Order: sequence, then C-alpha cells, then structure tokens
Amino acid sequence: MFKREEVVKILNQAHQIDKNCEIFGSSKHRYVLNPPIRKSFVQGVEQKYGFKLPEDYFQFITEVGDGGAGPDYGIWPFTDFLMKGNSPSIEKFKEAYRCSLSNSFTPRQMQLEEVEEYCTVSKEFYKKNPDKYFIYKKFDDEDSCDENGFFIPDTDLCDTNGFFVLGTHGCQFDFGIVISGEMRGQILTTDNEGAYAVIAHNFSEFYQEWLDYLSDKEQFQKDLEEWKRY
Repeated sequence: MFKREEVVKILNQAHQIDKNCEIFGSSKHRYVLNPPIRKSFVQGVEQKYGFKLPEDYFQFITEVGDGGAGPDYGIWPFTDFLMKGNSPSIEKFKEAYRCSLSNSFTPRQMQLEEVEEYCTVSKEFYKKNPDKYFIYKKFDDEDSCDENGFFIPDTDLCDTNGFFVLGTHGCQFDFGIVISGEMRGQILTTDNEGAYAVIAHNFSEFYQEWLDYLSDKEQFQKDLEEWKRY
C-alpha cells in the first residue's frame, strides 16, 4: 500500500536530479502528484457505470494522488473520466467507452503468425514469452472525422470492454488496467489496433517498478545524461 508522503519524497528526489524535466515524458507531469480525490466521487462513478475499480488503484487515487507523476507521460486523473468531449460525436464516443467498462475484457492469445500485423511486439520478444500477448479487437479502417475535423473512431469498433486507459507511452501506445473479466487488475500496453501486452500483474507492481527506477540515483542519472544528448 502506497503512502503519499513516501511517494512524494521519491518524486522530489528525482526532480532534484532531473531539474529541467528532460527524461522522457517528465516535462508533462514534472514529478508532481495530483491531490487524492474523494472516495464518494469514485464510488458514485462506479455505481453509475456498473464497474468496480481494482482495490490497489482505488486506494492510490483516493489516498495517494489522482494521477499526475507516473511512467512515461504520467497517470491521467480519474476526475477526467466524466469530462465532456469537445464535440457531440466525441462525447458520444466517450460515453460509449464509459458504458463499455462494465463488460468483461475477453481477449484471445496472439498467435506467432499474427505478430507482424501489430506494433506491440517483435517475433523475437514474442517467442520469449508468448503468454503475455493478446488480441482483443482489430479495427477495420472504419474511422472518420467529426464535423469539426476531429479524428473519431466508430463507437462500436472502439468498445474496449473492461479496459480502463490510465495513460500513454506516446505515439499510438497507451497503457491501462483491466477492471472487468478474468484478467481484472492487470496492467496492459496496447497499440490501439487491437493488440495488448501484459506489463504488470497489478497497479501496485506497475507503479512500484517506476518508483524503484527513480530511486536508483546512479542509473537515473545515467539515463538523464543519455536524454540530454538528444
């Protein structure tokens, strides 16, 4: 179980090393953890949309911080979950996503011959651990733009069913937590084309790995010097 003061201490230490926020993604979150949010707010959202967040993630956002500092570009605030889209079609898409979260996430195993269809993994890495790679849906180029020119995928194709997006690695790659189904609680990366890869068994493991990375001052300093070269 995380404690806010302990997490903030590690973040402050990392920021002292990376003062200009040059490590990848840090310029977005700047090692700042958002304040926690009320349990009653989260429970109200859960009740409205018929899902229940995994316990460790619930504890984190209500006792430690509602997103902010985290791997790559950070963790998106749960309070943004109800934020309205900036056009009717985008809001329709967002509401379809919210409603889909109560349904079970039921992917199938990725097969070796399918690896090259996706950006999630190379054949070399797939062969080392094929059990961590899955396919849920492959979008079929039925995407369009709304009346304002915003890219908006078809709501049926983007019905993610039980996969709650936590943040982004950049480009087309996001990461999230399964909140409904047999894989509940696991953290996965997705290429947003239907492929998924397990990167942690739960949110606590996922976030602790990042904190451990920050806590290794010597390695963190070396990585910072590498990023400065860019």
